[in-house]
Amino acid sequence: MYKVLIVDDEKMIRMGIKKCIPWESIGVSEVYTAANGKEALEILDRSKPDIMVTDIQMTEMTGLELIEAARKAVPELRVLVLTGYDSFEYARQSLRLQVQDFFLKPIDENDLTNAIRDQVEYLREQRNEEKNQKMLLRTQGSVQQTRLEQCMRHMVHGGQKKKEDLEVLEKEFFFDINQKMEVILIAPTLYMNQSPAEQSFREMSVKNVCMGMLDAREMGITFSDKDGTIAIVYFENGEGESVVEAIEELSNVLKDEFDSKPKMAVGSTVQGFENLSISYNDARYLLENEKESIRDIVQTFKAQNKGEIFRDIYAELKAIMCSNVGDSAYVMKAFQTFTKAVESYNLSTAAVRRYCFEIASALCFSYMEDSGEVAEGRLDALSKSIFSANREEACEVTRMFIEQLLGKEEENVHYIITKAKYYIDEHLTEDISVSSIAASLYITPNYFSRLFKRVTGEGCNEYIVRKRIEKAKSLLETTSMKTGKIAMMVGYRDTNYFSLAFKKHTGKSPTKYREEMQHS
Repeated sequence: MYKVLIVDDEKMIRMGIKKCIPWESIGVSEVYTAANGKEALEILDRSKPDIMVTDIQMTEMTGLELIEAARKAVPELRVLVLTGYDSFEYARQSLRLQVQDFFLKPIDENDLTNAIRDQVEYLREQRNEEKNQKMLLRTQGSVQQTRLEQCMRHMVHGGQKKKEDLEVLEKEFFFDINQKMEVILIAPTLYMNQSPAEQSFREMSVKNVCMGMLDAREMGITFSDKDGTIAIVYFENGEGESVVEAIEELSNVLKDEFDSKPKMAVGSTVQGFENLSISYNDARYLLENEKESIRDIVQTFKAQNKGEIFRDIYAELKAIMCSNVGDSAYVMKAFQTFTKAVESYNLSTAAVRRYCFEIASALCFSYMEDSGEVAEGRLDALSKSIFSANREEACEVTRMFIEQLLGKEEENVHYIITKAKYYIDEHLTEDISVSSIAASLYITPNYFSRLFKRVTGEGCNEYIVRKRIEKAKSLLETTSMKTGKIAMMVGYRDTNYFSLAFKKHTGKSPTKYREEMQHS
Protein backbone atom coordinates (compact mmCIF):
# COMPACT_ATOMS: atom_id res chain seq x y z
CA MET A 1 0.00 0.00 0.00
CA TYR A 2 1.15 3.55 -0.74
CA LYS A 3 1.01 7.00 0.91
CA VAL A 4 -0.31 10.26 -0.55
CA LEU A 5 0.24 13.88 0.52
CA ILE A 6 -2.32 16.59 -0.44
CA VAL A 7 -1.07 20.20 -0.29
CA ASP A 8 -3.44 23.17 -0.73
CA ASP A 9 -3.88 26.38 1.28
CA GLU A 10 -7.66 26.10 0.88
CA LYS A 11 -8.93 23.71 3.54
CA MET A 12 -12.16 22.96 1.69
CA ILE A 13 -10.22 21.76 -1.37
CA ARG A 14 -7.64 19.60 0.42
CA MET A 15 -10.24 18.00 2.72
CA GLY A 16 -12.61 17.54 -0.20
CA ILE A 17 -9.95 15.60 -2.11
CA LYS A 18 -9.16 13.52 0.97
CA LYS A 19 -12.80 12.54 1.48
CA CYS A 20 -14.02 12.03 -2.09
CA ILE A 21 -11.42 9.53 -3.37
CA PRO A 22 -11.78 5.79 -2.51
CA TRP A 23 -8.17 5.52 -1.36
CA GLU A 24 -8.08 1.92 -0.18
CA SER A 25 -9.56 0.57 -3.42
CA ILE A 26 -6.78 2.19 -5.48
CA GLY A 27 -3.99 0.94 -3.22
CA VAL A 28 -3.44 3.89 -0.85
CA SER A 29 -3.25 3.20 2.88
CA GLU A 30 -2.37 6.64 4.32
CA VAL A 31 -3.36 10.17 3.26
CA TYR A 32 -1.71 13.29 4.73
CA THR A 33 -2.75 16.93 4.26
CA ALA A 34 -0.75 20.16 4.51
CA ALA A 35 -1.88 23.79 4.31
CA ASN A 36 1.46 25.15 3.05
CA GLY A 37 4.93 24.22 1.84
CA LYS A 38 6.50 24.21 5.30
CA GLU A 39 3.98 21.69 6.66
CA ALA A 40 4.38 19.62 3.51
CA LEU A 41 8.18 19.41 3.85
CA GLU A 42 7.86 18.30 7.48
CA ILE A 43 5.50 15.49 6.43
CA LEU A 44 7.78 14.53 3.52
CA ASP A 45 10.78 14.30 5.82
CA ARG A 46 8.89 12.36 8.50
CA SER A 47 6.56 10.02 6.59
CA LYS A 48 8.11 9.73 3.10
CA PRO A 49 4.86 9.68 1.06
CA ASP A 50 5.02 8.17 -2.43
CA ILE A 51 2.69 10.62 -4.24
CA MET A 52 2.09 14.36 -3.74
CA VAL A 53 -0.89 16.33 -5.05
CA THR A 54 -0.14 20.05 -4.76
CA ASP A 55 -1.57 23.44 -5.68
CA ILE A 56 0.78 25.96 -7.32
CA GLN A 57 -0.49 29.29 -5.95
CA MET A 58 0.13 29.19 -2.17
CA THR A 59 1.40 31.72 0.39
CA GLU A 60 4.96 31.59 1.77
CA MET A 61 6.11 28.95 -0.74
CA THR A 62 4.71 28.26 -4.21
CA GLY A 63 3.90 24.76 -5.35
CA LEU A 64 6.79 24.84 -7.82
CA GLU A 65 9.25 25.77 -5.04
CA LEU A 66 7.78 22.99 -2.91
CA ILE A 67 8.27 20.43 -5.67
CA GLU A 68 11.93 21.39 -6.04
CA ALA A 69 12.53 21.04 -2.28
CA ALA A 70 10.43 17.86 -2.06
CA ARG A 71 12.62 16.11 -4.66
CA LYS A 72 15.54 16.41 -2.26
CA ALA A 73 13.60 14.82 0.60
CA VAL A 74 11.98 12.06 -1.49
CA PRO A 75 13.82 11.69 -4.84
CA GLU A 76 11.35 9.15 -6.25
CA LEU A 77 8.26 11.22 -5.34
CA ARG A 78 5.47 11.21 -7.94
CA VAL A 79 3.85 14.66 -8.29
CA LEU A 80 0.45 15.79 -9.58
CA VAL A 81 -0.04 19.56 -9.95
CA LEU A 82 -3.36 21.43 -9.53
CA THR A 83 -3.83 25.08 -10.44
CA GLY A 84 -6.64 27.54 -10.98
CA TYR A 85 -4.62 29.44 -13.60
CA ASP A 86 -4.41 28.37 -17.24
CA SER A 87 -0.81 29.54 -17.63
CA PHE A 88 1.65 28.18 -20.17
CA GLU A 89 4.53 29.27 -17.89
CA TYR A 90 3.20 27.11 -15.04
CA ALA A 91 2.91 24.16 -17.38
CA ARG A 92 6.42 24.74 -18.75
CA GLN A 93 7.97 24.91 -15.27
CA SER A 94 6.03 21.82 -14.18
CA LEU A 95 7.50 19.90 -17.11
CA ARG A 96 10.97 21.13 -16.18
CA LEU A 97 10.44 19.75 -12.68
CA GLN A 98 9.31 16.43 -14.23
CA VAL A 99 5.87 16.33 -12.61
CA GLN A 100 3.71 13.39 -13.62
CA ASP A 101 0.47 15.27 -14.44
CA PHE A 102 -0.96 18.80 -14.59
CA PHE A 103 -4.65 19.65 -13.93
CA LEU A 104 -6.73 22.81 -14.01
CA LYS A 105 -9.18 23.47 -11.18
CA PRO A 106 -11.89 22.52 -10.68
CA ILE A 107 -10.86 18.94 -11.42
CA ASP A 108 -13.31 16.07 -11.79
CA GLU A 109 -12.88 13.62 -8.89
CA ASN A 110 -12.93 10.66 -11.29
CA ASP A 111 -10.10 12.16 -13.33
CA LEU A 112 -8.04 12.75 -10.20
CA THR A 113 -8.82 9.24 -8.91
CA ASN A 114 -7.67 7.72 -12.19
CA ALA A 115 -4.53 9.86 -12.21
CA ILE A 116 -3.56 8.74 -8.70
CA ARG A 117 -4.42 5.13 -9.57
CA ASP A 118 -2.05 5.37 -12.56
CA GLN A 119 0.76 6.55 -10.28
CA VAL A 120 0.08 3.71 -7.82
CA GLU A 121 0.22 1.19 -10.67
CA TYR A 122 3.50 2.68 -11.85
CA LEU A 123 4.99 2.46 -8.36
CA ARG A 124 3.71 -1.09 -7.96
CA GLU A 125 5.30 -2.15 -11.25
CA GLN A 126 8.57 -0.48 -10.30
CA ARG A 127 8.57 -2.20 -6.92
CA ASN A 128 7.78 -5.59 -8.45
CA GLU A 129 10.54 -5.12 -11.02
CA GLU A 130 13.00 -4.19 -8.29
CA LYS A 131 11.82 -7.08 -6.14
CA ASN A 132 12.18 -9.54 -9.01
CA GLN A 133 15.63 -8.19 -9.81
CA LYS A 134 16.72 -8.61 -6.20
CA MET A 135 15.26 -12.13 -6.17
CA LEU A 136 17.14 -12.98 -9.37
CA LEU A 137 20.39 -11.56 -8.01
CA ARG A 138 20.23 -13.39 -4.71
CA THR A 139 19.23 -16.73 -6.22
CA GLN A 140 22.33 -16.46 -8.45
CA GLY A 141 24.80 -16.26 -5.58
CA SER A 142 25.24 -12.49 -5.41
CA VAL A 143 26.12 -9.96 -2.73
CA GLN A 144 22.37 -9.58 -2.10
CA GLN A 145 22.13 -13.20 -0.93
CA THR A 146 25.12 -12.69 1.39
CA ARG A 147 23.47 -9.63 2.91
CA LEU A 148 20.17 -11.48 3.36
CA GLU A 149 21.90 -14.45 4.99
CA GLN A 150 23.59 -12.13 7.47
CA CYS A 151 20.21 -10.68 8.45
CA MET A 152 18.72 -14.15 8.87
CA ARG A 153 21.60 -15.32 11.08
CA HIS A 154 21.07 -12.27 13.27
CA MET A 155 17.36 -13.12 13.48
CA VAL A 156 17.77 -16.77 14.52
CA HIS A 157 20.82 -16.28 16.77
CA GLY A 158 19.57 -13.17 18.55
CA GLY A 159 21.79 -10.48 17.00
CA GLN A 160 22.15 -7.01 18.50
CA LYS A 161 20.88 -5.20 15.39
CA LYS A 162 17.45 -6.77 15.19
CA LYS A 163 15.66 -3.47 14.49
CA GLU A 164 18.04 -2.60 11.63
CA ASP A 165 17.78 -6.12 10.20
CA LEU A 166 13.98 -6.00 10.27
CA GLU A 167 14.10 -2.75 8.32
CA VAL A 168 16.44 -4.32 5.73
CA LEU A 169 14.09 -7.30 5.33
CA GLU A 170 11.10 -5.03 4.83
CA LYS A 171 12.58 -2.14 2.83
CA GLU A 172 15.28 -3.84 0.76
CA PHE A 173 13.85 -7.34 0.28
CA PHE A 174 10.11 -6.47 0.51
CA PHE A 175 9.21 -9.23 3.00
CA ASP A 176 6.13 -8.98 5.19
CA ILE A 177 7.93 -8.96 8.52
CA ASN A 178 4.77 -9.86 10.49
CA GLN A 179 3.66 -12.97 8.59
CA LYS A 180 3.48 -16.46 10.08
CA MET A 181 6.48 -18.72 9.49
CA GLU A 182 8.46 -21.73 10.63
CA VAL A 183 12.15 -22.59 10.57
CA ILE A 184 13.22 -25.88 8.97
CA LEU A 185 16.72 -27.26 9.47
CA ILE A 186 18.26 -29.82 7.09
CA ALA A 187 20.51 -32.38 8.78
CA PRO A 188 24.10 -31.77 7.59
CA THR A 189 24.51 -35.49 6.82
CA LEU A 190 23.06 -34.74 3.37
CA TYR A 191 26.09 -32.67 2.38
CA MET A 192 28.89 -33.61 4.82
CA ASN A 193 31.28 -36.54 5.38
CA GLN A 194 33.08 -35.92 2.08
CA SER A 195 36.26 -34.15 0.96
CA PRO A 196 36.24 -30.38 1.70
CA ALA A 197 35.84 -29.45 -1.98
CA GLU A 198 33.11 -32.04 -2.56
CA GLN A 199 31.38 -31.02 0.67
CA SER A 200 31.43 -27.32 -0.28
CA PHE A 201 30.09 -28.05 -3.77
CA ARG A 202 27.34 -30.33 -2.47
CA GLU A 203 26.27 -27.82 0.19
CA MET A 204 25.97 -25.08 -2.45
CA SER A 205 24.05 -27.47 -4.70
CA VAL A 206 21.59 -28.34 -1.91
CA LYS A 207 21.07 -24.63 -1.19
CA ASN A 208 20.49 -23.90 -4.88
CA VAL A 209 17.84 -26.62 -5.11
CA CYS A 210 16.12 -25.24 -1.97
CA MET A 211 16.23 -21.70 -3.36
CA GLY A 212 14.81 -22.86 -6.69
CA MET A 213 11.98 -24.72 -4.94
CA LEU A 214 11.08 -22.13 -2.26
CA ASP A 215 12.88 -18.77 -2.53
CA ALA A 216 12.24 -18.30 -6.25
CA ARG A 217 8.54 -19.08 -5.68
CA GLU A 218 8.40 -16.59 -2.76
CA MET A 219 7.60 -19.41 -0.33
CA GLY A 220 10.58 -18.92 1.96
CA ILE A 221 14.22 -17.97 2.54
CA THR A 222 17.19 -20.36 2.40
CA PHE A 223 20.37 -19.56 4.33
CA SER A 224 23.13 -21.13 6.47
CA ASP A 225 23.21 -20.62 10.23
CA LYS A 226 26.42 -19.83 12.14
CA ASP A 227 27.24 -23.56 12.36
CA GLY A 228 26.88 -24.05 8.60
CA THR A 229 23.57 -25.92 8.84
CA ILE A 230 21.22 -25.14 5.96
CA ALA A 231 18.07 -23.47 7.31
CA ILE A 232 14.83 -22.51 5.59
CA VAL A 233 12.26 -19.99 6.76
CA TYR A 234 8.94 -21.23 5.36
CA PHE A 235 6.14 -18.67 4.96
CA GLU A 236 2.61 -19.85 5.69
CA ASN A 237 0.55 -18.87 2.64
CA GLY A 238 -2.87 -18.83 4.29
CA GLU A 239 -4.25 -21.19 1.64
CA GLY A 240 -4.25 -24.34 3.75
CA GLU A 241 -1.01 -25.89 2.52
CA SER A 242 0.91 -27.19 5.54
CA VAL A 243 4.63 -26.84 5.99
CA VAL A 244 4.97 -30.63 5.94
CA GLU A 245 3.37 -30.84 2.48
CA ALA A 246 5.74 -28.22 1.08
CA ILE A 247 8.83 -29.66 2.76
CA GLU A 248 7.89 -33.20 1.72
CA GLU A 249 7.97 -32.04 -1.91
CA LEU A 250 11.39 -30.45 -1.36
CA SER A 251 12.60 -33.57 0.47
CA ASN A 252 11.62 -35.80 -2.45
CA VAL A 253 13.42 -33.58 -4.97
CA LEU A 254 16.56 -33.55 -2.79
CA LYS A 255 16.39 -37.34 -2.56
CA ASP A 256 16.19 -37.63 -6.35
CA GLU A 257 19.04 -35.18 -6.87
CA PHE A 258 21.46 -36.48 -4.21
CA ASP A 259 20.48 -40.15 -3.76
CA SER A 260 19.76 -39.61 -0.07
CA LYS A 261 16.56 -38.46 1.58
CA PRO A 262 17.40 -35.68 4.04
CA LYS A 263 16.27 -35.53 7.63
CA MET A 264 14.52 -32.26 8.41
CA ALA A 265 13.37 -30.69 11.66
CA VAL A 266 10.47 -28.22 11.69
CA GLY A 267 10.22 -25.61 14.45
CA SER A 268 7.04 -24.15 15.90
CA THR A 269 4.95 -21.58 14.03
CA VAL A 270 5.73 -17.98 15.02
CA GLN A 271 4.30 -14.60 14.09
CA GLY A 272 6.87 -12.40 12.41
CA PHE A 273 10.63 -12.36 11.88
CA GLU A 274 11.09 -10.84 15.32
CA ASN A 275 10.16 -14.20 16.92
CA LEU A 276 12.09 -16.35 14.48
CA SER A 277 14.67 -17.45 17.06
CA ILE A 278 11.92 -19.34 18.95
CA SER A 279 11.09 -21.50 15.94
CA TYR A 280 14.80 -21.92 15.15
CA ASN A 281 15.61 -23.13 18.68
CA ASP A 282 12.72 -25.63 18.53
CA ALA A 283 14.00 -27.01 15.21
CA ARG A 284 17.58 -27.16 16.52
CA TYR A 285 16.44 -29.10 19.61
CA LEU A 286 14.50 -31.60 17.46
CA LEU A 287 17.41 -32.05 15.06
CA GLU A 288 19.82 -32.81 17.89
CA ASN A 289 17.49 -34.93 20.04
CA GLU A 290 15.46 -36.87 17.45
CA LYS A 291 18.38 -38.29 15.47
CA GLU A 292 17.13 -41.86 15.86
CA SER A 293 13.59 -41.07 14.73
CA ILE A 294 12.49 -43.09 11.69
CA ARG A 295 10.62 -40.11 10.27
CA ASP A 296 12.31 -37.92 7.69
CA ILE A 297 10.45 -34.82 8.91
CA VAL A 298 10.22 -34.39 12.70
CA GLN A 299 8.03 -31.89 14.52
CA THR A 300 7.27 -30.98 18.11
CA PHE A 301 5.86 -33.94 20.03
CA LYS A 302 2.20 -34.21 21.10
CA ALA A 303 0.52 -37.04 22.98
CA GLN A 304 -1.51 -39.28 20.67
CA ASN A 305 -3.93 -42.11 21.29
CA LYS A 306 -4.18 -45.21 19.15
CA GLY A 307 -6.63 -43.69 16.66
CA GLU A 308 -4.51 -40.55 16.27
CA ILE A 309 -1.39 -42.64 15.70
CA PHE A 310 -3.09 -44.53 12.85
CA ARG A 311 -4.35 -41.29 11.32
CA ASP A 312 -0.79 -39.97 11.36
CA ILE A 313 0.48 -43.16 9.71
CA TYR A 314 -2.33 -42.98 7.15
CA ALA A 315 -1.68 -39.30 6.39
CA GLU A 316 2.03 -39.96 5.95
CA LEU A 317 1.46 -42.94 3.64
CA LYS A 318 -1.12 -41.03 1.61
CA ALA A 319 1.29 -38.10 1.27
CA ILE A 320 4.06 -40.47 0.16
CA MET A 321 1.81 -42.03 -2.48
CA CYS A 322 0.54 -38.68 -3.77
CA SER A 323 4.03 -37.19 -3.96
CA ASN A 324 5.38 -40.21 -5.84
CA VAL A 325 2.80 -40.79 -8.58
CA GLY A 326 5.67 -40.87 -11.05
CA ASP A 327 6.99 -44.07 -9.45
CA SER A 328 4.22 -46.70 -9.53
CA ALA A 329 6.34 -49.35 -7.76
CA TYR A 330 6.99 -47.00 -4.84
CA VAL A 331 3.29 -46.09 -4.64
CA MET A 332 2.28 -49.76 -4.56
CA LYS A 333 4.82 -50.47 -1.82
CA ALA A 334 3.37 -47.65 0.29
CA PHE A 335 -0.17 -48.96 -0.29
CA GLN A 336 0.92 -52.43 0.82
CA THR A 337 2.18 -50.86 4.06
CA PHE A 338 -1.24 -49.24 4.46
CA THR A 339 -3.05 -52.59 4.11
CA LYS A 340 -0.77 -54.10 6.79
CA ALA A 341 -1.49 -51.16 9.09
CA VAL A 342 -5.22 -51.67 8.54
CA GLU A 343 -4.86 -55.25 9.81
CA SER A 344 -2.61 -54.30 12.73
CA TYR A 345 -4.95 -51.61 14.05
CA ASN A 346 -8.09 -53.71 13.41
CA LEU A 347 -10.05 -50.87 11.83
CA SER A 348 -13.76 -51.07 11.20
CA THR A 349 -15.00 -51.92 7.71
CA ALA A 350 -16.56 -48.46 7.34
CA ALA A 351 -13.27 -46.78 8.27
CA VAL A 352 -11.32 -48.91 5.78
CA ARG A 353 -13.76 -48.08 2.99
CA ARG A 354 -13.46 -44.38 3.76
CA TYR A 355 -9.66 -44.42 3.94
CA CYS A 356 -9.38 -46.45 0.71
CA PHE A 357 -11.60 -44.05 -1.21
CA GLU A 358 -9.72 -41.05 0.17
CA ILE A 359 -6.41 -42.55 -0.97
CA ALA A 360 -7.81 -43.30 -4.44
CA SER A 361 -9.30 -39.80 -4.75
CA ALA A 362 -6.11 -38.10 -3.62
CA LEU A 363 -3.99 -40.23 -5.97
CA CYS A 364 -6.34 -39.56 -8.86
CA PHE A 365 -6.17 -35.81 -8.25
CA SER A 366 -2.36 -35.86 -7.87
CA TYR A 367 -2.03 -37.87 -11.07
CA MET A 368 -4.20 -35.40 -13.02
CA GLU A 369 -2.45 -32.41 -11.43
CA ASP A 370 1.04 -33.74 -12.15
CA SER A 371 0.48 -35.26 -15.57
CA GLY A 372 -2.21 -32.94 -16.92
CA GLU A 373 -4.38 -35.92 -17.93
CA VAL A 374 -8.01 -36.34 -16.92
CA ALA A 375 -9.14 -39.64 -15.40
CA GLU A 376 -12.86 -39.37 -16.10
CA GLY A 377 -15.41 -41.71 -14.53
CA ARG A 378 -12.93 -43.90 -12.66
CA LEU A 379 -13.82 -42.73 -9.15
CA ASP A 380 -17.54 -43.33 -9.76
CA ALA A 381 -16.89 -46.98 -10.62
CA LEU A 382 -14.58 -47.36 -7.62
CA SER A 383 -17.09 -45.89 -5.18
CA LYS A 384 -19.74 -48.43 -6.29
CA SER A 385 -17.29 -51.31 -5.84
CA ILE A 386 -16.10 -50.20 -2.39
CA PHE A 387 -19.56 -49.39 -1.05
CA SER A 388 -20.53 -53.01 -0.40
CA ALA A 389 -17.03 -54.49 0.10
CA ASN A 390 -15.55 -55.86 3.31
CA ARG A 391 -12.14 -54.75 4.60
CA GLU A 392 -10.02 -57.11 2.48
CA GLU A 393 -12.13 -56.52 -0.64
CA ALA A 394 -11.96 -52.74 -0.25
CA CYS A 395 -8.16 -52.86 -0.09
CA GLU A 396 -7.95 -55.23 -3.09
CA VAL A 397 -10.30 -53.14 -5.25
CA THR A 398 -8.33 -50.00 -4.40
CA ARG A 399 -5.04 -51.73 -5.23
CA MET A 400 -6.37 -52.67 -8.69
CA PHE A 401 -7.62 -49.11 -9.21
CA ILE A 402 -4.16 -47.67 -8.43
CA GLU A 403 -2.41 -50.12 -10.77
CA GLN A 404 -4.72 -49.20 -13.66
CA LEU A 405 -4.46 -45.47 -12.93
CA LEU A 406 -0.67 -45.36 -12.90
CA GLY A 407 -0.12 -47.93 -15.66
CA LYS A 408 -1.00 -45.41 -18.38
CA GLU A 409 1.68 -43.03 -17.19
CA GLU A 410 4.55 -45.06 -18.66
CA GLU A 411 3.39 -44.20 -22.19
CA ASN A 412 4.20 -40.50 -21.71
CA VAL A 413 7.34 -40.66 -19.60
CA HIS A 414 10.00 -40.79 -22.34
CA TYR A 415 8.31 -38.03 -24.33
CA ILE A 416 8.45 -35.76 -21.26
CA ILE A 417 12.14 -36.49 -20.65
CA THR A 418 13.02 -35.90 -24.32
CA LYS A 419 11.32 -32.49 -24.20
CA ALA A 420 13.07 -31.70 -20.91
CA LYS A 421 16.52 -32.46 -22.37
CA TYR A 422 15.76 -30.27 -25.39
CA TYR A 423 14.67 -27.44 -23.07
CA ILE A 424 17.89 -27.76 -21.07
CA ASP A 425 20.04 -27.65 -24.22
CA GLU A 426 18.20 -24.54 -25.45
CA HIS A 427 18.42 -22.68 -22.11
CA LEU A 428 21.78 -23.90 -20.78
CA THR A 429 23.18 -20.37 -20.40
CA GLU A 430 20.15 -19.21 -18.38
CA ASP A 431 19.16 -19.64 -14.75
CA ILE A 432 17.33 -22.96 -15.16
CA SER A 433 16.18 -25.26 -12.36
CA VAL A 434 13.97 -28.27 -11.75
CA SER A 435 11.06 -25.89 -11.08
CA SER A 436 11.48 -23.83 -14.26
CA ILE A 437 11.82 -26.92 -16.48
CA ALA A 438 8.76 -28.54 -14.88
CA ALA A 439 6.80 -25.31 -15.41
CA SER A 440 7.68 -25.35 -19.12
CA LEU A 441 6.27 -28.89 -19.34
CA TYR A 442 3.15 -28.02 -17.27
CA ILE A 443 3.91 -30.64 -14.62
CA THR A 444 4.98 -30.34 -10.98
CA PRO A 445 8.67 -30.20 -9.94
CA ASN A 446 8.28 -33.24 -7.69
CA TYR A 447 6.73 -35.36 -10.46
CA PHE A 448 9.28 -34.22 -13.05
CA SER A 449 12.25 -34.81 -10.73
CA ARG A 450 11.21 -38.41 -10.08
CA LEU A 451 10.59 -39.15 -13.76
CA PHE A 452 13.93 -37.70 -14.81
CA LYS A 453 15.87 -39.68 -12.21
CA ARG A 454 14.02 -42.92 -13.01
CA VAL A 455 14.50 -42.66 -16.79
CA THR A 456 18.03 -41.21 -17.01
CA GLY A 457 19.57 -42.62 -13.85
CA GLU A 458 20.77 -39.20 -12.69
CA GLY A 459 19.18 -36.18 -11.03
CA CYS A 460 18.09 -33.31 -13.25
CA ASN A 461 20.35 -30.86 -11.44
CA GLU A 462 23.28 -33.26 -11.91
CA TYR A 463 22.45 -33.56 -15.63
CA ILE A 464 22.38 -29.76 -16.04
CA VAL A 465 25.74 -29.44 -14.29
CA ARG A 466 27.25 -32.19 -16.46
CA LYS A 467 26.03 -30.55 -19.69
CA ARG A 468 27.38 -27.19 -18.55
CA ILE A 469 30.77 -28.68 -17.70
CA GLU A 470 30.91 -30.39 -21.11
CA LYS A 471 30.31 -27.04 -22.79
CA ALA A 472 32.85 -25.33 -20.51
CA LYS A 473 35.50 -27.97 -21.38
CA SER A 474 34.97 -27.30 -25.07
CA LEU A 475 35.34 -23.54 -24.57
CA LEU A 476 38.46 -23.96 -22.45
CA GLU A 477 40.02 -26.21 -25.10
CA THR A 478 39.22 -24.05 -28.13
CA THR A 479 39.23 -20.43 -26.93
CA SER A 480 41.33 -18.04 -24.83
CA MET A 481 38.34 -16.52 -23.02
CA LYS A 482 38.72 -15.88 -19.31
CA THR A 483 37.29 -18.39 -16.85
CA GLY A 484 34.73 -15.89 -15.53
CA LYS A 485 33.39 -15.25 -19.04
CA ILE A 486 33.11 -18.97 -19.73
CA ALA A 487 31.30 -19.44 -16.43
CA MET A 488 28.69 -16.86 -17.52
CA MET A 489 28.36 -18.51 -20.95
CA VAL A 490 27.53 -21.89 -19.42
CA GLY A 491 24.97 -20.54 -16.94
CA TYR A 492 27.01 -19.82 -13.78
CA ARG A 493 26.78 -16.38 -12.19
CA ASP A 494 29.08 -17.40 -9.33
CA THR A 495 32.62 -18.14 -10.56
CA ASN A 496 33.53 -19.99 -7.34
CA TYR A 497 30.56 -22.30 -7.73
CA PHE A 498 31.57 -22.92 -11.36
CA SER A 499 35.14 -23.79 -10.31
CA LEU A 500 33.88 -26.23 -7.64
CA ALA A 501 31.52 -27.88 -10.13
CA PHE A 502 34.24 -28.12 -12.80
CA LYS A 503 36.76 -29.64 -10.38
CA LYS A 504 34.20 -32.14 -9.11
CA HIS A 505 33.56 -33.41 -12.64
CA THR A 506 37.11 -33.27 -14.06
CA GLY A 507 39.37 -33.45 -11.02
CA LYS A 508 41.08 -30.23 -12.15
CA SER A 509 40.47 -26.49 -11.89
CA PRO A 510 39.40 -24.75 -15.15
CA THR A 511 42.81 -23.08 -15.43
CA LYS A 512 44.72 -26.34 -14.86
CA TYR A 513 42.49 -28.17 -17.36
CA ARG A 514 43.14 -25.52 -20.04
CA GLU A 515 46.91 -25.64 -19.46
CA GLU A 516 47.02 -29.42 -19.77
CA MET A 517 44.79 -29.56 -22.84
CA GLN A 518 46.64 -26.80 -24.67
CA HIS A 519 49.99 -28.36 -23.80
CA SER A 520 48.91 -31.74 -25.11
